[in-house]
Order: sequence, then C-alpha cells, then structure tokens
Amino acid sequence: MQDHSKNMRLAILASAAGTLLEWYDLYLAIILAKVLSNQFFPGGESTYFLETLAIVGSSFFVRPLGSLFFGSMGDRKGRKKSFLLSLLLMGGATFLIGLIPTFQQVGWFAPIFLLILRLTQGFALSGEYSGAIIYVSENAPPDKRGYYTGFIQATVPIGLLLCLSVVLGVQSSMSVEDFNSWGWRMPFLTSAVLVVFSYLIRRKMEETPVFARMQATGNIAASPVREALGTSKNWSLMWKIIFGGNAAQSTIMQTAQFVTLYFLQRAVKIEEHISLLILAAALLLGAPFFQWAGKWSDRYGRRKVIYTGICLAAVSIPLSFYLFNLYGNPEHLSTVHAISSPVIALFIFLTFVNTLASALVYGPMGAYVMEFFSGRTRYTSMGFTHNVGNGVLGGATPLITEFLKANLIVGVSLSPFIGLLYPMSLVAIALVMHPFLKEPPKEG
Repeated sequence: MQDHSKNMRLAILASAAGTLLEWYDLYLAIILAKVLSNQFFPGGESTYFLETLAIVGSSFFVRPLGSLFFGSMGDRKGRKKSFLLSLLLMGGATFLIGLIPTFQQVGWFAPIFLLILRLTQGFALSGEYSGAIIYVSENAPPDKRGYYTGFIQATVPIGLLLCLSVVLGVQSSMSVEDFNSWGWRMPFLTSAVLVVFSYLIRRKMEETPVFARMQATGNIAASPVREALGTSKNWSLMWKIIFGGNAAQSTIMQTAQFVTLYFLQRAVKIEEHISLLILAAALLLGAPFFQWAGKWSDRYGRRKVIYTGICLAAVSIPLSFYLFNLYGNPEHLSTVHAISSPVIALFIFLTFVNTLASALVYGPMGAYVMEFFSGRTRYTSMGFTHNVGNGVLGGATPLITEFLKANLIVGVSLSPFIGLLYPMSLVAIALVMHPFLKEPPKEG
C-alpha cells in the first residue's frame, strides 16, 4: 500500500510538472500576442494583431494530427516514451521562440519562424496532455481517477498563473520600451530550466500497469490509428463526446481567460497590467476548484459536475461581459484609462465565476473522456477526441471571437459582444447534447 502511494505521488509529480510546463509554454505566446505582432510584422499590433493571433492559434489546429502520431506511439511502445518526446519537443520550440529575429532583421521570415514553432508546440501538446491523463489514470484506483487526474487538470490555471507572474515580473523589472524591445524574450528562454527539471523527473517513471499487462498478454494494437478510427461506432462516440462537452469545455476556458483578457484590453480599454492582474487574481482563486471538481466527479458522477459547469457558463459568460463593458468603460472612451478599485474587485469576481464554470467542466473532463475508450487504443482514441474538441473547436475561440468583432457589422450596442456568438454556440450545443451521453465505464 505504501509503495502504491509512493508510485502515485511520483506519477502525479512527473505528469503534472511536465504538463504545467507545457501549458506555460503554450500560453506565453497568447499572453504576449500584442508584443509579438509588433516584433514579427511590419505594421504594429493594430494592423497585424489578428494575423498574429492566427499564427498563435495555429498550435491548436495541428493537435489532431499530433494526437494520432503520439497516440499511436503510446499505444504501441508505451505511455512513457510518448510523453517524454512531447516534453522535449515543446520545450525546444518554446526556447527557440525566444531567439526568433524580428521583422526588421529578417523580414517575413520572422512570422514564418513563429508559425513553424507554434505548430511544433501544438503537435507536442497533443501527446503531452493525453499521455499525462492516461498515465495517472492507469496508475490510479478506478474510484479515485477524478481525484488524481484533477491534479493534472489544475496545471492549466497554474500554468497560466505562472505565465502571468513571470510576464508581470519581467515587465516590472524594466521599462516598457526595454520589455517591448528585448525583455519579452526572457520568459521563453528561461523555460529551458523547467524542461530539464521535468525531463529528469520523468525518466524515473515506470510504465503503467495497464500497458504492462497488455505487453505481457500480447494485446498491443498493430495499427492503433486504423483500429481507433476505422469503425463508425467509435466515430459516433467521439463526435458525441466532442459536441457533448469537450468543445464547450475548451471554449469556456478560452473565454474565461484570453477572450476576457483581450476584451478588457481592446474593447473596454483598461490598462494592460490591470487586465493581467485581474486574470491572475481570478486564476489564483479558481485554481483549487479544478482539482476539487475532479474529486467531486468521483462522488457525484462526471456528467453531473460537467453539466453544472456548462449551465453556469451559459449564464455567467454573457452577464460578465455585459458588466465588463458597463462598468469598465461607461463613457465609451476610445483611449486606455484607469478603473477604480471597486470595479477591479468586481471584475476579479466576475472572472473568477467564469473560471469556476471552467473548472467544473474541465476538472472531470480528462478522466471522463479517457474512460470511454479501452486500453488497447486508449491513447489514440482519447487524444484524437480531445484534440479535435479541445484543440481545434475550442482552441479557435480567441481567433474567431476577434475575427467576428472585426468583420461582422452590427449595432453599436452589440458590437463589443458579437464575438461571444461563437463560444456561446458551442455551450448551447453542449447543453442540448450532454444529457444524451452516458456515464463512462470505469474498468481499467
């Protein structure tokens, strides 16, 4: 019993440390999208912000392809090998982003380099997250999978919080001019230290009991991709999971984090460091709920906890954005301005409520998706399902919301909110479809 507890602690530490790093790496470019647009395009952020966001968001679009590569590797050669490779790919790409020459130095090669490295990051993340969830799940008792995988789920807000803390720390240590000129590179370059630390921990890991049994019995899929994607029954199940909550989970999280951040900065026009502090404070308050929601799902069922979060988001997201606009910029100013302390406190609370909704949906989601698929093609099936819903559909939320705001012509009163049409559509679909999904089985 003591050995099992020790193994579980190592499994959680090794998996969570790497996943935390990968979310940190992925989020840096999203947080610094405005700075990157100034560095890698000729016309500055006002002209090329949407283009930069498209490049930054490209990491989400490549994830289904990466999930098939890493899923096949994980199902054939082991969970450990797959997400050791994904960790090194992610860390290397992040480090190299910090070394990209500016547009003034190499011209249009600058955004091309950024695109290549963001695609590499997305490719790597597709194997990392699924591998971490499966590794912890296959080491955990079935009745505590939500509890243990909740630690992996909590790396998302903690990774973003770490990202915000590093960016704010570097910004506060130098002038605005120095940060925009070269200081932005520091958060990317220092991630190399975390990569080495995470890799050394993961090398100590053993293969999961589930995969070890499959190896011993010869129950290894020769072609996991063909086996996972070759039946209409599996396709039907995957699409139900994607639209029954997985895509909604990602769009709720993206809206609670980055759509909120861009809305406060670009529509409400509050000071950038205040918007970062609002998001950081809300994440600090909301981070524990990601793990708690996983634990609650062991007791009350994954579906109930997830559906509660979807219902909360359906109300809290539109209400919060209305109040952001109402109290953040009542005079409809077109320039950056300060807001009062009570308004800052209100915005932290509203962002926290959206973060809570995100936690209720995301906390159980890893175990929820994993348990639908058998061990033989689990890595491939779960990875593809998650990365289509969470990666492509949900991950596109910041880009599509900004595109809608820039290109749809509506009345003045609706124009700040038109971007919410996309995330609220995915939430509405999940509200209808999720009740038709059954509670997943909990066998190994």
